[in-house]
Amino acid sequence: MKRAMVDPVKCVNCSTCSVEEKCSEKAIIREETTDKPWIDFYHCRGCMKCKLNCEYEAIIEVTKPCDGGFSQTW
Repeated sequence: MKRAMVDPVKCVNCSTCSVEEKCSEKAIIREETTDKPWIDFYHCRGCMKCKLNCEYEAIIEVTKPCDGGFSQTW
């Protein structure tokens, strides 16, 4: 299973986050405009378009095997 995560070191907290604006699933969340974005795994479907849209390469791809068991380790 693929998931996107925001790398807080690479994220420069753009005032207008292109990744947040272009996510069709609205999975990129910022509580306040001063906060760095994070990705809501309940809405993210793993398409990784956000990774392509971030000009600072602050979106990383995390892959976890789907073993059929229930796990809350995300």
